[in-house]
Amino acid sequence: MTAYQTKKEALKGRGRKNPRPASLNIAAARIVNLGSEIEELKEENRRYKQQFVIWQYNAYKHGMTEHQLNASLTKIDRERTDGEKR
Repeated sequence: MTAYQTKKEALKGRGRKNPRPASLNIAAARIVNLGSEIEELKEENRRYKQQFVIWQYNAYKHGMTEHQLNASLTKIDRERTDGEKR
């Protein structure tokens, strides 16, 4: 049997398998996408934790208290015509 005939038979054999339903293909693609999204979020969370440790150290170094860190933001006067601050 020549290489051509071997390849031809192999290609014929591929079509005989039962194809997966489209819903399974869609579900498989979704699983892959969700898996990569989970990995991206884990990496982002790791970076946030690193940044928090730096902020925590700097707050300690500068003598900031927990009360100071939790203080609310100041109101900004945007010169509204109704006189209300936001």
